[in-house]
Amino acid sequence: MIAAPQAAPVVTLTQTAAARYVVLDIETGDAPEDAIQAALGSWKAPKNWKPETVEKNRAEAAEKIRSKAALLDASPILCVGARTDREAIMFNGMGEAGPLELSGWSVRSYPDEGAMLAGMAAWLDTQTDADTILIGHNVRAFDLPKIRGAFVRHRLALPACLKPRTDGSQPMTDTMSLFKSFSMEHRDAFAVGLDVVCTAFGIPRPKQVISGDDVPRLHREGHFAEILIYNAIDVDATTEIYRLMMA
Repeated sequence: MIAAPQAAPVVTLTQTAAARYVVLDIETGDAPEDAIQAALGSWKAPKNWKPETVEKNRAEAAEKIRSKAALLDASPILCVGARTDREAIMFNGMGEAGPLELSGWSVRSYPDEGAMLAGMAAWLDTQTDADTILIGHNVRAFDLPKIRGAFVRHRLALPACLKPRTDGSQPMTDTMSLFKSFSMEHRDAFAVGLDVVCTAFGIPRPKQVISGDDVPRLHREGHFAEILIYNAIDVDATTEIYRLMMA
């Protein structure tokens, strides 16, 4: 007896579209002056300090706030690098970056932060689902809070995968925290830089003459391409770190 031919399994878009993981990294520019002034105004000295101590510490606090203005909630997100197990997308919210070649990357440029976030949200909602792992270096304490706050500032709906969930249903891996399980030397450190982890794991990095602290200045000077390249390098390094630790 000849068995009846079996129908081929039907594969729907929802079964194949979701990425297994997405590695995220952002770069930020300086906050607006009014936000900087608000941060300066919120600094308060203890009542028992002498006047000269107050002035000295007020000046030091002001210098620190200005030098770290890119970390304030109001600071704009300039770009978001996103790499999945299938593709790498650079969302650029600074306008046209000029001649740029990022090997293995697709660059999408937008006129401003709000348009960039809307474009990124549309992409994430089509490429991720509740099982997609969110990955980043210090992603819990920096990248995700900054991204979520920016969506609220622009009154945009968060993509499903970025909505905070108290039950932890969206899987997440912070490579900075995870690295402490692989290092005796750094297991008790509060923070571990990406370069430190790359050195520990022998991951080669392109020679760079800039760091994250240089990004606001580069933005002010119009060096958009350099910022995007720097971001892409960090995303690629974070992806390799994740693969090594989860192999």
